[in-house]
Amino acid sequence: MEFAAIAPVLRAVAMSAAAAEALDPLGIASELGRDPGAVAEDLRWLAAAGLIHLGDDEQGHVPLLLHAGHQYLAARGHVGDDVLFYLPSVIDDLHARAALASAASQLTDEFRDAVIDGKATSVAYRLVPAAFAGTLDESLAINLFAATVALTSRLGLQEAAGCLAEEIVAVELLSIARSELDAQFGSGLLGADEAEHARDELRGLFELFEDDDVLDLFDMFEPADAALAGHDPVSQQMGKVDQRLEAWFRPFGGVNASGYYRPRDSENGDGFLPS
Repeated sequence: MEFAAIAPVLRAVAMSAAAAEALDPLGIASELGRDPGAVAEDLRWLAAAGLIHLGDDEQGHVPLLLHAGHQYLAARGHVGDDVLFYLPSVIDDLHARAALASAASQLTDEFRDAVIDGKATSVAYRLVPAAFAGTLDESLAINLFAATVALTSRLGLQEAAGCLAEEIVAVELLSIARSELDAQFGSGLLGADEAEHARDELRGLFELFEDDDVLDLFDMFEPADAALAGHDPVSQQMGKVDQRLEAWFRPFGGVNASGYYRPRDSENGDGFLPS
């Protein structure tokens, strides 16, 4: 999308949002001398990119110019589609999207190289919660690499993690992304407020996952704590996922058990690949 064409539409949305007025696409088209259908398409593109929100109230559709929309205008459109469309529905910050997308590429590349060199556990060790470090072996490391590839593919399609192992990988992605934002702040590329907003928006990833229960694993002291947590009445009432090691690679409901998952069956539901 060319900035020169989309910017006037985005500014028109900003004016409607500031005045808390219903959006008038026909009026915008008339004022800009453009086809109403083209303006409608521009609005859909802006919404899909997470730059605006076409809201609704009793008076009609009142839009919102999102934080990412302000950033897009300030950058004069110099933002790649790979950033614009990376989790636009849950991360309202272009710096955060870029950092998380970069983190996904970095971790996948580093993990792949480690697997090729026979050193998969060196990367997997960073991912595994401390309580489970003693369980790490080559088989678990390879499964975590597969989970990393699967998660990065899902995130690129704006899909949630498919199992607990993928959520564990996501915690490492967030750590890498935060470090990248900190580095940009330290070098002066981001101001303090920009960096803080971007770091805060990274947590939108848990909005995509619909919970942040995976963080409980990083507060445990030994693998048995996961079993104890599963018997906790509060956890059961809240429907928390099984966090025992044998359940890490078990597909969540609605997720196809193909790929690196072992298909569910009545005899073995641990979700691990055969050793």
